[in-house]
Amino acid sequence: MGEAELIKAAAAGDTDAFERLVDLKRRLVLRAAFRILGNLDDAHDVAQTVFLTLWRSLDRYDHTRRFDTWLYKVTVNAAIDMSRKAGPRGVLQPLTDASRDRLFVTGPDAEGQLNRAELQKVFLRLSAALPERQRAAFVLRELQGLSTAQVAEALDVTESTVRNHLLQARRVLREGIRREYPGLVPSGDSGEGS
Repeated sequence: MGEAELIKAAAAGDTDAFERLVDLKRRLVLRAAFRILGNLDDAHDVAQTVFLTLWRSLDRYDHTRRFDTWLYKVTVNAAIDMSRKAGPRGVLQPLTDASRDRLFVTGPDAEGQLNRAELQKVFLRLSAALPERQRAAFVLRELQGLSTAQVAEALDVTESTVRNHLLQARRVLREGIRREYPGLVPSGDSGEGS
């Protein structure tokens, strides 16, 4: 049974199809929630909330729209709600090696994995300073690979707002990297035009 069939069967109340859909989408939800919140326990809590919401509202899903975009929207809203309830946390928490492997590692390239792990730590530290919507826009566009239009749909904003969020987030992250991790900035990079 393909994804579209799973969604329709789950929306009709088929619990086996819903469990398979959850298994299929768990990593996507956890990865997005973690990248927004920076805390794996919170990401698991958000995932539970997302899948409960999904179970309750799947019959209202518009099948003419991309399912993952809708799922990102539910995930972002749940993550932002959790972030607001929790209040400021300071520095976001890096993942343990085992958790990072489960959520992020996709290939056998050991050096690439190390670089991704280091960049993840830098991002988590610096992204704590970003407002929630900027962080969510950056995560969805740059880390999850959604198009600007999909991010706009997921965040219920215009594409222009997404581009503005991304511009501001990149500026904050670039300045933070330049200030705190100067070895990561290529020599001669003025940061303009990127």
